[in-house]
Amino acid sequence: MDLLQSVFKDHVREFSCGNLYYRTFFMDSKRDALYVGAMDRLFRLNMNNVTATHCDRDSINLEPSNVAQCVSKGKSEHFDCRNHIRVIQPMGDGSRLYVCGTNAHSPKDWVLYSNLTHLPRHEYVPGIGMGVAKCPYDPADNSTALWVERGNPGSLPALYSGTNAEFTKADTVIFRTDLHNLTTGRREFSFKRTLKYDSKWLDKPNFVGSFDVGEYVLFFFRETAVEYINCGKAVYSRVARVCKRDTGGKNILSQNWATYLKARLNCSIPGEFPFYFNEIQSIYKVPGDDSRFYGVFTTASTGLMGSAICTFTIGDIQKAFEGKFKEQATSSSAWLPVINEGKIHKIVQWTRNGDSQSALLDIFDVTPGEPIQAMALSRVHGSLYAASDKRVLQLRLALCARRYDACVRCARDPYCGWDREAAVCREYMPGLIQDVANETADICDSSISRKSVSATWGQSLHLGSFVKMPEVLQPRAVSWYHYSRDKGRHPITFNKPEKYIETSEHGLLIISIYSNWCHEFEKYKTAMKTWERKQEQCARQNDSNQNTHPNEIVLN
Repeated sequence: MDLLQSVFKDHVREFSCGNLYYRTFFMDSKRDALYVGAMDRLFRLNMNNVTATHCDRDSINLEPSNVAQCVSKGKSEHFDCRNHIRVIQPMGDGSRLYVCGTNAHSPKDWVLYSNLTHLPRHEYVPGIGMGVAKCPYDPADNSTALWVERGNPGSLPALYSGTNAEFTKADTVIFRTDLHNLTTGRREFSFKRTLKYDSKWLDKPNFVGSFDVGEYVLFFFRETAVEYINCGKAVYSRVARVCKRDTGGKNILSQNWATYLKARLNCSIPGEFPFYFNEIQSIYKVPGDDSRFYGVFTTASTGLMGSAICTFTIGDIQKAFEGKFKEQATSSSAWLPVINEGKIHKIVQWTRNGDSQSALLDIFDVTPGEPIQAMALSRVHGSLYAASDKRVLQLRLALCARRYDACVRCARDPYCGWDREAAVCREYMPGLIQDVANETADICDSSISRKSVSATWGQSLHLGSFVKMPEVLQPRAVSWYHYSRDKGRHPITFNKPEKYIETSEHGLLIISIYSNWCHEFEKYKTAMKTWERKQEQCARQNDSNQNTHPNEIVLN
C-alpha cells in the first residue's frame, strides 16, 4: 500500500454521489454545514463527518430549463447544458442562501432556506430569477460573487459579481445588482457595472475571488495586459476596487461605476532580471482578518512551468490605488511546483523583524491525477475540505504522529507538538515542544537521538540522514549542523566540496576527518630525511673500510 494512503486511512473521510463536478464551496461554521455546488444539485455536508451526509436527504435538485435550446447552440447535453451551481452566498444571518447556476447556458438564481428548502411565495425576494451577470453561462468559466449586506446605497443588500454577461463571452463585467427595498419590493437604486466592450476596464478577465473590505469591494483576476499590447500578448494579474456607496455618474456613466480602479499585482522573484508569475489562479483571506491576501500565481502555460504563493497587504494595495497607478512592488514568495495534480501544500508563515517568512511543511497527494476544484479550512473542526469533480474529502489538520517521527519537523507544525517524554508527535497542547517560527535553534536538542561513530585518523566519514521524510518532500534540502566548543551550534554549508559533500539521500560526507594530517606528513618527511642522512653516513663508513687490502689483517 502507498505510504500516503496508509497514513490517511484513518484521517480522511470521503463524500461522493457520483461524478457531479463538485466545484463551489460555502462553509457555514455556525450551522456545522459545508454547502457544495455541483451539477444539478446543491448539497449540505456534515462538517463533523462528510461521510455521514445522505445524497438525497441532504441535497436539493435544481434541474436546468431550456436544455433543448442549449443543445441547439452546439453545447454538450450532458455537461454544458446542465445546471452547474457556481454561486452560494449567505444572506443576512445565514438562514437564507443566495444560489446561482449556469442553467443550460441561461443563468438563473434562487433564494433558499439554509436547510435547502424553497421559500414560500409570500417571502419572494425582488430581483431574483434571472442570473445574467451574476454567474457564468459556461460551467468552465472562472467567476466570483459576493453578497454584501452593509455599506451599500440606502443600506440595502446587494450581490457583487465578476463574470461573463453574454453567451458569446464578449461582455465581461464587474457588476452590482439592483438595490430593492425588501419590504415593498421597490427598486431604489439601479445596477452598476463596468463599461461595456472597453478593454481598458476589463480585457478577457478570469476572476478568482472577491472580498468585502471596509468601504470597498475588491476583485482579483487575471486579464490580457492592454499596456503590453505593443510588445506582444501578455497576461497580468490585477486587483480592482469599487466603492460600495457608488451610485454611478450623473450623465454618461449613470449605469457604470464612477469609482472603479485597478492595479497590477506583482508576484515575482526579484533580481536584475525578475522572474514573474503573471497569472493569478486563486486568492484567499483569513476570515476576520482584512490585512493580508494570499494568492497562488503561475507562469504562462506556454513557457517554463512554475508557481508561487505571494502575500499582499491591504496597506500596499491601498497605496497602489492612492498613488500613480504603479504596480505593487513588494511581495513575499515561495517557489513551488505547479499545483495541478491534486496535491495540497502545507505551508506555515510568520513575521520576524517585520519581514514575512514561510516554510513548506508537507505535501499531500489527496486526489491523484485530478485537479482540486475547491478548498475550505475549518479551525473549529480541525479539518480541511477539498473537492475534485468526483468527490469531496475531509482531512484532519493535525496528522502529527502520522507524518512526523522526529522533533525537528513536528515542532514546526502549528497543529502539533513534540512530547519529550514519550518521544512522539502529538496534537498540540501546552507543555509540548513547539517552535513554528524556528526561533530557538536548540529546542529539539534533548530529543535528538544520539549515536557514536568510530573512525580512524585520515578516514572520510559518511553520516546518513536519520530524518524520515515523505517521498514528495525528499527533493527538498536537509540542514546539517556542527557543534564545537569555539563556535557552538552552526550550520554546515556545502560550498567547500573538499571538506563537506551532501549525498543523494541527504547524508553528509566529511572528507578526511583527520585535521592534522599535513603536520604529521611534515613529521614523516623530517624522519625520512634523518633516516636518509644516517644511511649516507653508514655508506661512507663502508666505503672507507673497503679501501684496505683484502690480505691485510686489521686490528680491532
